[in-house]
Order: sequence, then C-alpha cells, then structure tokens
Amino acid sequence: MNIKTTLRIMLSGLALVACVTATAKAQRYYGETLDTTVTLDRQATVDLSLMSGRIEVIGGDGLSAHVRATTTRGDIRFDAGPGRLRLSVDPNGRGIGDARFELTVPAGTRVIGNSLSGSMFVTGVKGEVDVSSVSGSIDISDAARKVKAESVSGNVEVSDVAGDVRASSVSGRVEVDNVTGDLETESVSGRITMTRARSRYVRSGSVSGRITYAGTFEPAGTYEFKTHSGSVNLSLPADVGAQVQVETFSGAVDSDFPVTLQPTSTGRRGSSGRIEFKIGDGRSRIVAESFSGNIKIARGDGRDSRD
Repeated sequence: MNIKTTLRIMLSGLALVACVTATAKAQRYYGETLDTTVTLDRQATVDLSLMSGRIEVIGGDGLSAHVRATTTRGDIRFDAGPGRLRLSVDPNGRGIGDARFELTVPAGTRVIGNSLSGSMFVTGVKGEVDVSSVSGSIDISDAARKVKAESVSGNVEVSDVAGDVRASSVSGRVEVDNVTGDLETESVSGRITMTRARSRYVRSGSVSGRITYAGTFEPAGTYEFKTHSGSVNLSLPADVGAQVQVETFSGAVDSDFPVTLQPTSTGRRGSSGRIEFKIGDGRSRIVAESFSGNIKIARGDGRDSRD
C-alpha cells in the first residue's frame, strides 16, 4: 500500500468520524408531530418560525431543551445542535396549517421567533428575545440583556426585563412593565403604557395613540414622549429633578408641579405652544410633545396607569 492510498483512506476515515460526530450532536426531523429532548450549550440560540398558530417558550433548569410541536398541515422541520436549535414548518402537498410549538429551554437561552398570524409567549428564559409577528400578539416576561418585540396589528406586552427593550405595534397596544434598561416604544394608533420603568433613556412615539409613563427619572437621563393627536400622561416622583420641555399646538397642559417658566431664545412661551420649566435640581431632561392632544404631568407613582 503506497503513501497516497494510505493518506486517502485516513482522510476518508476522518470524514466518516466527522460525519458520525456531527450526527451525534445534531438531530434532524421531518413530520407532523414532534416530542423530543436535546442538550444545548449555555446561551444557545433557539430559532422558531411558523405561519399561524402559537409559540410558547418557558425557561427551565439545566441544559436540556424539551421540544413539542404539532401541525395540522405541512412538515415540521427540526434541526438541533449544541449551539442552536431551529424549528419551523415547511409546506408539503397540502400546504401549511396551524402549528403549535411548546419548548422548555435552559435559562440564558437566546430566543428568536417569527410568525405571520401566530401569537408568541416567552417567559423565564432570562436571556435575549427577538420576536416579530404580523397579526399575532406577543407576551414576553423575565428576560435579560436585550428584548425586541414587534407586531403589526397584535398587542405587545413586555415585563420584568433586566436590560434594554424595544417594543412596537402599528395598531395594537404596547404595554411595558418593570424594565431596568433603555426603553423604546412605538405605535401608530395603539396606546402605549410604560410602568415601573427604571431606565436612563426612554423614547416613545405614537401618531394617534395615548402615551403613559410611570417610573424613575435618573440624573442625566433623557426621556422623550411624542405623539400627534394622542395624549401624553406622565407620572413623576415627588422628589424628581428635571428640566422639562412641553409643547402642544391645540391641546391643554396640566401639571401638578409648579411651572416656573425659563427664558428661551423664542421667549417664555412661543407661538408654537412650547413651555420650558425646571423641577428640583433639573438634572434629567424630559420632552413631551403632542400636536392636538393634552399633556398631563402628575405627581405620583402611576399605579393606576394600566386602568
């Protein structure tokens, strides 16, 4: 046996070992039902996609991920390795029907989800979450680092996040509660409600929906709330320190705090309806704008903001 033949056999053997090893680490499946358990690395990524139905992801203990999936039409596509798990539905001759994904994943797992009309529920993963849906609702709780939730016509609810949050919906409502990182919320016609926020940076915008915010206003923090025809309701702690800029064209402004106007380049109150005043030491910056909606600045903790 010459050297070339020996080398070819060795390479073939290595390729076979690599193939067997890959097969041992990864599972692939096609069918209409799935019930299995796999082992994932810490902070692995779970990538989920369906047309319609429901996705449920719950954080658990250990490194095992339990996956249950069913579909009325189409084939479930499952591909799992130590660092990533993918689950989706592919069309077969009968097209794609409703599907349901139920997963229990290790704490720290990153969850990615996409759906056309399916709803998504993610809780207890204590990791990053990035999900979007066209018409389905989204509910995320007990996550960390970064959360992104987007829907066109479905409601978006995010709570108990130790990290940054970006939540948006075109016509559905957006509700965010108990966030400790930067916070960005957007809506066209749905209302936006933010409660128990402990954020240094907040930006919220809507066209016709009401914006409500209750939380802390950190020193040197920036807080911007802008809507065209909706109202802006802010609940400020009694000991807050902020430089406040309020602007409305035809709406009313109501403040529980004394409004002491500050000189500006356009006067104390310009024709645009802008008012600037200082509360306490004025260390944080608050901007509230509405073209035709009312602006209310209340003293309190905003416990009734969700009513």
